[in-house]
Amino acid sequence: MHLKVGSKKAEETRKKLIEAGVLDKTRKISRQGEYVLIPLKKEIELPGTKIVLLRGSSVKQKPASLKEALAGKLTDAELSLVPKAFDVIGDIAVLEIPQELAAKNKLIAEALLSTFKSIKVVAGKKTGVDTEYRTRDVEVLAGENRTETVHKEAGCAYKLDVTKAYFSPRLGTERMRIANQVKEGERVLVMFAGVGPYPILTAKAAKPKEVYAIELNPYAVGYMKENIKLNKVRVTAILGDAKTETPKLGKFDRIIMPLPKDAGNFLDVALPALNKGGVIHYYTFTGTTLEAAEEAVKICRGLGCEIEVLASVECGTYSARLSRMCVDFRVL
Repeated sequence: MHLKVGSKKAEETRKKLIEAGVLDKTRKISRQGEYVLIPLKKEIELPGTKIVLLRGSSVKQKPASLKEALAGKLTDAELSLVPKAFDVIGDIAVLEIPQELAAKNKLIAEALLSTFKSIKVVAGKKTGVDTEYRTRDVEVLAGENRTETVHKEAGCAYKLDVTKAYFSPRLGTERMRIANQVKEGERVLVMFAGVGPYPILTAKAAKPKEVYAIELNPYAVGYMKENIKLNKVRVTAILGDAKTETPKLGKFDRIIMPLPKDAGNFLDVALPALNKGGVIHYYTFTGTTLEAAEEAVKICRGLGCEIEVLASVECGTYSARLSRMCVDFRVL
């Protein structure tokens, strides 16, 4: 069943059919001379149109997920092991394929590439993020043979190589949450700054007086300096260890510590660098937000500081029992 309408009124009619919920999106719109034939789910009467019956052509439906794209290509047991989630950094998809599916990794990567047209490279994780520079080895499985990309987020662009610098696209909302708290005229320090997502967004979205960013990984600092220029912001990028560099920079109104695994070991230099009434955003891995807050209080108390917890939020899953938490606190 199709609705026959003059070509000049075809687009207007198509929109009306969508609003009425009667456009059949599983079949193609076709032409017949000066007329357009729009497929219908059910009858509808519109001025200047006529319902006609013809076979028409079906629209090839795109798979809604990686698992759906692999249906019929893997056994049910294998499908149950296919990753449900993966990271998309720029136009590179990074996923972890279970060892049981190692022999099918190329097939899985090609299916992912064909399902999501915005993805140009599919890379498989070979190691975890456990090096000094927070990097991991990956293997390009499908698409273009490269590991460098530009990731766009919240009006900012970040150039990076996924094998040389750590970057998590899952923290976009969290980065904006922090940037929205920055007040005009603040001095802000970002430790473990990576390629610059926290300091660059902060400088762009807020009106801080100064933003400093410290990073140990020289490759990440190189990309951060490129990204500062790319986003046209004022951020001072420093290559070095936060332990030794922080005391050289004076006092700050806000310090961001996005290194959940080891941030607690750096509070001894962060606390003395904070102005009275200043705020620290402390990241850690715990099971609950309460545990995260208690951890921050305990470490600070051990360093001779009493703090007021302003918020403790979950901002990502790390494992079955642990989540990435951020504790926002003020030193009393």
